[in-house]
Amino acid sequence: MYVKYAKECDFSVRKGTTKTNSKGFLHIKYFLCTRAGVYKDKKVDTLDPDQKERVVRSNFSKRTDCGALFCVLFEDGFWKLYKFVEEHNHELIERPDKHFLPTERHLTQLQKHVIHSMSKLNLGPVKAFNVMKSCFSGFEDVGARKVEFKNYKRQINLFIGEYDADMVVKHLNEKKHSQPNFSYYYITDEENRLKGLFWCDDQAKRNYHVFGDVISFDVTYSMVFVPFTGIDNHHCNVTFGATLLASEIADTYIWLLRVFLKAVGSQPKVVVTDQDPAMKKAISVVFVNTRHRLCMWHVMHKLSLKVGVRLCNSTNFKERICGGVWTDILTPEEFESEWEAVIAEFNLEDNDWLSDIFALRESWIPAYYRMEHMSGPMRTTSRSESENHFFG
Repeated sequence: MYVKYAKECDFSVRKGTTKTNSKGFLHIKYFLCTRAGVYKDKKVDTLDPDQKERVVRSNFSKRTDCGALFCVLFEDGFWKLYKFVEEHNHELIERPDKHFLPTERHLTQLQKHVIHSMSKLNLGPVKAFNVMKSCFSGFEDVGARKVEFKNYKRQINLFIGEYDADMVVKHLNEKKHSQPNFSYYYITDEENRLKGLFWCDDQAKRNYHVFGDVISFDVTYSMVFVPFTGIDNHHCNVTFGATLLASEIADTYIWLLRVFLKAVGSQPKVVVTDQDPAMKKAISVVFVNTRHRLCMWHVMHKLSLKVGVRLCNSTNFKERICGGVWTDILTPEEFESEWEAVIAEFNLEDNDWLSDIFALRESWIPAYYRMEHMSGPMRTTSRSESENHFFG
């Protein structure tokens, strides 16, 4: 009753004190204006070195110690009005702003379904709110704020809790039963926690058998996401499989490459990765007939740092060295001749980093991959990184 009255009078209500009688039964209920009471700030001396309390930023409080209330008393089997205070010590909310009242903010079943469905597409609660705002032609008609959308998404996450990995594995198992050519593998640790999860569908396998001469994979995110990426005959990205890994160690990568090989059936001719030593070890163990190519960008973006910004910016050194590195029209002999000429011209024979990457030239210079099909377009892991961004 009081809640309906508050809606008509443009203020909001919250529950107050309750009291029980000598028998332990609920006896008195108080309903208060939401601005009742006063927010008490904790006094924390931030200059006291012995202060153990965590300093918390004070939030702005809208409480004004409003005395408006509605109290009911349970007597003779009925709830009866015991006390009613009508006056407020603050202005009531304006009609156009009524949708900001707490009692007016709630999610409908449709909105909850939209949040849940969009979360499956990796779209957060703010995106869901913006969709609802567009559908209702304004945020004032949505019936809730972004905070309510975020709170509901948090409730979903809390409900899922530690069973998220079980749900994913169960979902992949259902796909395996409905799609016989679908493959998935997972590995757990001693405490039965998920260490790695790989999946590959029929389309990914077809992509690999047609365009799988050269593949790239790169890692990202806290639980490492690894898409296996290639290029089709239109120079567009294609996916050969994907995985989630809990760690970036050699044993984990060895497991990953073995299940990838089991799923697709054959080794690629070339694999492009960054200079991760764990990846290098795993590739040498599993892909014994595959050439391991290093990402050119990961090598060359260190150039200014290793030889000096002044040399790169005030001379044509960087232009000369990149001209020999990035072109695919030079033979190995022509590249080596051009490299040695540039190094000698700028007196960099004693630069250890340049000597090291030159020693690895067969692992990243295009001149040494001229005969490998599709190795020209796949020089860096940037395509894998773009897939990471797409899936992220």
